[in-house]
Amino acid sequence: MSKKHELKQMLAKVSDEIEAMAGKSEDEGFKQEIYDALKEKFVEINKQLGRVEEAEKIAANLATPVPGQDRLTPFAPPSAHKLYGTIKHFRDREIEGRTVRAVDQAYTAGMWFKATLMDNAEAKDWCKSRGVPIQKAQGEGVDSAGGFLVPEELMANIIVLREQFGVFRQECQVVPMGSDTLNWPRRTGGLTAFFTGENQATTESQASWDNVNLTAKKVAVLTRMSTEIEQDAVIAIADWLVGEMAYAFASKEDDCGFNGDGTSTYGGMRGLTVLAIDGNHNASKFTAASGHNTFGTLTFADLSGLMGTLPQYALAGSKWYMSQQGFYACVANLLATAGGNRLDILSQGIEKRLLGFPVAIAQKLPITLASQTTKAMLFFGNLPMAAMMGERRGVTIKRSDHRYFENDQIGLLGTERFDVNVHDFGDNTNAGPLVSMVAP
Repeated sequence: MSKKHELKQMLAKVSDEIEAMAGKSEDEGFKQEIYDALKEKFVEINKQLGRVEEAEKIAANLATPVPGQDRLTPFAPPSAHKLYGTIKHFRDREIEGRTVRAVDQAYTAGMWFKATLMDNAEAKDWCKSRGVPIQKAQGEGVDSAGGFLVPEELMANIIVLREQFGVFRQECQVVPMGSDTLNWPRRTGGLTAFFTGENQATTESQASWDNVNLTAKKVAVLTRMSTEIEQDAVIAIADWLVGEMAYAFASKEDDCGFNGDGTSTYGGMRGLTVLAIDGNHNASKFTAASGHNTFGTLTFADLSGLMGTLPQYALAGSKWYMSQQGFYACVANLLATAGGNRLDILSQGIEKRLLGFPVAIAQKLPITLASQTTKAMLFFGNLPMAAMMGERRGVTIKRSDHRYFENDQIGLLGTERFDVNVHDFGDNTNAGPLVSMVAP
């Protein structure tokens, strides 16, 4: 609850108490001293509310562009920016219908960074003049201390990199969460056709539904940096911050989706490799032939057997999911030794496809080439049908002047909130839309 809302509730309560006391006679319990105290309390709360509203206006004014300024207008030729290296994590992109250069996005993000997290007055003035919003995150489920919501120039690139790094986010169904919990409808059964005779009632059938439950969990990444940042360095700082945070969040999302074991390490989420061997999804499991417990010993018969386990309805849009090590030790090796290959063909590299379906590389899946006995090695099928990711909100960033005080450094804390639910992985009778290869 915001402070403004809390004060308004207090005002309403005191007002009701004043009205109730004023309506009493002395015989009914009217007390002048209580009445006067309530009036003084009302005045004091009203003054406090006024101060809070005034502060909100000041903050809103800070986020309002100076007339004639446009934050999306190129503000300097690329040569005017001092670059300490190639910009890696920003790309020219469309923002509000206009193409904004990567260097301008990085500079804007860097100045926002100095204004909000470094509390730099010059950077604050710059953001105000360019119309770059400087505001804190508020609302339910968001840090009460008020982490700063990142501007579009920064957030857009974090999102793109998170999807580039994060295989699970790319492949599963992602749904927005308007609150901390979300029940997403899932169809579990359809209508049934029945033969019916003349003048006989038709048998009724019902489509059946249940819910996929998502509960947002907060994940955070903490790092540190020097308090001394020159203005020329803001581009490099923004580029570094975007890349590091995007990779950290994507790595954690993948780890939860593929390896989550339900413990606090994974926010209570359970992932594919754990579900594949928990004994409750055996119909979605294909065990490789005896002795085929490493990627190098898997055969085409093992792989095609796994494909045969998948239900027909999930075949369209299916992919293979395996680590890079698994792909080259198994798939690339099988393709290279298959008939019809020539040296000039192999020198061009092997396309990441297998038996007509694309291969998605997921480095959170097993990467060791040693024995994988009784473990899930790789997957095949339609991941969007099997799993869902709920996204509660985007990334916020906070700073701490105290965590690394002795080193004259500041702590940076980035957070996001999400949940993963592998909701359809079959059972012990029926295979789901995603199936796993398990080593014997």
